[in-house]
Amino acid sequence: MNRFILTVLVSAASVLCLAQGTQITLTFASQNKNQAFDTATDEYRRIWAAEGGRIIEAMERISTLRFPEKRVHVGIYEGTSFAGLRMNKDGIPVGTNGPVRMRASYPGDVKKGTLIHELGHRMNVQLRKRPKDIDDHRLLFLYLYDLYEDLYGKEYADAQVAFGRTLKGLYDYDAAWNWVLAMSRQERLSKFTDVVKANRK
Repeated sequence: MNRFILTVLVSAASVLCLAQGTQITLTFASQNKNQAFDTATDEYRRIWAAEGGRIIEAMERISTLRFPEKRVHVGIYEGTSFAGLRMNKDGIPVGTNGPVRMRASYPGDVKKGTLIHELGHRMNVQLRKRPKDIDDHRLLFLYLYDLYEDLYGKEYADAQVAFGRTLKGLYDYDAAWNWVLAMSRQERLSKFTDVVKANRK
């Protein structure tokens, strides 16, 4: 992709990424057109323009899934980041019900790591048959650490886990990471593969 085309895409607030034949457009916008979030919105766009294709390719490779959407809207605001999922009565995601929401004030590496995290939730929405002891975050974490490491190395993966452990109140991230990291990479991915296989029957 030449620099002119990239500039046009970023200016239009949409970034197209091609990975293993998957064509995905992420559109970033400041929530309610609040100019206070424009700088952060531009930073998210730059991250995705530079890394989006690589991220989706690695995510599809490690999960053995295809990203289920062609277009994802991402709203930037100052609040808790979330994937925009629609849950059934048992708390299992069965679809999406809105844009991804991303916190504006995160530092750059956390912006990138959290965007990967939220897109992973949207990737996993196609896995509706799940063991009762594996909630949505534990399912994601079965490959998220290894995805971070594959993309950016162990130091980056460890830093994202350390950041996640600081998040309190909405979910016990610390316990989930302890559970996942007590397993080897092979054990984690084997457990995730079992869930994928159950959903392909």
